[in-house]
Amino acid sequence: MNTIKNSEEIKILYDELWNKLQKHDEIYVKKILNNCLVKLDKAQSKDSIPDMLKSLFKKPMFWIGLISVIVMVPIIFTLFIWISLLIE
Repeated sequence: MNTIKNSEEIKILYDELWNKLQKHDEIYVKKILNNCLVKLDKAQSKDSIPDMLKSLFKKPMFWIGLISVIVMVPIIFTLFIWISLLIE
């Protein structure tokens, strides 16, 4: 496996990208490059399980779902017992 420093294909792609970016204004190019960096960071963080768990715990939907399950299980159990006692 070649390192990126020794790859001629990567150098050619980089030069082609640089030439195409020079045709656009600076704000547009900054936006594109920042998006690329964000995607690269996301791709690297997807490989890490602790990072994935950290991002999961930061999402409110995870906590809403967890609390809903924790609350609904006793409620369903209580309703089942209550209905059973009413039928009896």
